[in-house]
Amino acid sequence: MEPKNCPRCGKIFVQLSETLCKDCVKIEEAIYETVRQYVRDNPNSSINEVSVACDVPVKRVMAYIRDGRLHATPGMQDDILCSKCGKPILMGRMCEKCILDVNFKVKDMKDASKFKNMGKIHTQQ
Repeated sequence: MEPKNCPRCGKIFVQLSETLCKDCVKIEEAIYETVRQYVRDNPNSSINEVSVACDVPVKRVMAYIRDGRLHATPGMQDDILCSKCGKPILMGRMCEKCILDVNFKVKDMKDASKFKNMGKIHTQQ
């Protein structure tokens, strides 16, 4: 464990699981809590309205939703889109249909790889 500088405040800290020092983690959690509370109290707000009301960048609100920490509300439904098909979603990066599609493709690739390697004889030289 090497000491690192906190990217937010510059203080030196020992990084365990968090990428920020414990003081900045507390600040970040307080910001998240403010956003979460505002969204809960104002479910028809757009992401821009949440950003302005909470004095938080739109990017951060989007990150909370993409990371699954915050669910989009009806007011945000047109702001969060599936990264594969563009359909509106409530959280994450892809809609359920696209997630299933990607999972099936990965499974098919794994299965194809197994069959490709079947029957090959490995010899030592």
